[in-house]
Amino acid sequence: MSTAPVSTKPVIHAAKDFVEFGQGVSKNFGFVRHVAICITAGIGLGLVWKTWHWNEKRFIAQYYADLAKKEAKEEAERQTVIKAKFAELERELSS
Repeated sequence: MSTAPVSTKPVIHAAKDFVEFGQGVSKNFGFVRHVAICITAGIGLGLVWKTWHWNEKRFIAQYYADLAKKEAKEEAERQTVIKAKFAELERELSS
């Protein structure tokens, strides 16, 4: 049997199944910075959302307040007309 010469080159060229520590990681990633940005954005958007709700609530409350004033005014006008008719009927009956 003859022995084959030993090659110094690897026979199989396969990709590594793992990533060494520190490889493929962004060097500019800051966890605390990203958390701070997310919290700030969340609070800002929450305030915008809440302000919109407050304005809608105020608008609806104003609408119903105006409606109540209008109904009260109409009711007062009806009462005035009824009192005037009642007074006219009393005058007719008493004469």
